[in-house]
Amino acid sequence: MRVRNPQVFRERRNPFELFSDREFRNRYRLSKDSVRFAISLVEDRLVSHAGHHTDISPAMQVLVTLRFYAKGCYQTELGDLHGISQRSVSRIVAKVSDAIAALLPRFVVYPARMEALKTEFYNIDYFPGVMGCIDCTHIAIKNPSWERAMLYVNRKGYYSINVQVVCDAQRRILDIVAKWRGSVHDARIWDSCSLKEELEASRIKGFLLGDAGYPCKPYLLKPIQSPQTQPEQRYNRSHKSTRITVEHCFGEWKGMFKALRNVMQISLPTAKTAIIAMAVLFNIRKEHHDNDGYDPDSDEEEACESSSEGIEEQPLPDSVLVAGNMFRRDFVRKHFA
Repeated sequence: MRVRNPQVFRERRNPFELFSDREFRNRYRLSKDSVRFAISLVEDRLVSHAGHHTDISPAMQVLVTLRFYAKGCYQTELGDLHGISQRSVSRIVAKVSDAIAALLPRFVVYPARMEALKTEFYNIDYFPGVMGCIDCTHIAIKNPSWERAMLYVNRKGYYSINVQVVCDAQRRILDIVAKWRGSVHDARIWDSCSLKEELEASRIKGFLLGDAGYPCKPYLLKPIQSPQTQPEQRYNRSHKSTRITVEHCFGEWKGMFKALRNVMQISLPTAKTAIIAMAVLFNIRKEHHDNDGYDPDSDEEEACESSSEGIEEQPLPDSVLVAGNMFRRDFVRKHFA
């Protein structure tokens, strides 16, 4: 008769007690209060009903997942740090990512007071009417290992998810789309998103600022390719200094979570969900003012490369070009002359 080896459980210490406030924030990227808040929102979905003494608490599941997001390390290291097996870590990251991502409608949403949002953007460099800055960024993933995996290879030659984000002047994420393959152009992602439908139907008043990879529309303004007049030059300068907010948002977001800068060594479905979860947590940190005293090892905020940097403008029907360019021309005359 074969005798099974006894299962070994490594000791788990309480990080809330083990680390100082500063150490905890640098390790998990949120303060203790913010993590407790996040745990309270998802713990019902993380409770195991098996009743075994080996069950991992919801708090520990969230901490393991936060450490994975923050460090971007392999699950083996995470398991060693928290006394949990690698197999359990993989399951935990998937489960917690699902639970946190489900909070998207609560934490990644346009505010009710749009005028305050526009005022904050106007105060950057006097560009009126802006309700958000839009761009895409590539998040590297491992080979999806399926017959059409090459569709995830981006123009720089690595597997990625092309993630579209709209942010406000305080770099909070207002809208996110994290489901498109790395080979898909920014304009295609925009053309298929629900926010575009909201703007076209005038259910949201105002416009976005985008780079040259986007079509020029009355609700999405981009730079003038070759400015000839002083008003056009002023428009471009103001557009650039305002729109760069989204690049700084990417830099801060990826500085908070190294998993967004490294190759995500998790399954494709979990990677997509984890990206959404990290957007939710990013906004929770903003809401709780966790930036104060935040000093992760060598994680400095920086402008992040746009996924459309260096990409030529996409050809559009003449009618679309004319309508968008006419609106922009009149806008420049009215506000920058």
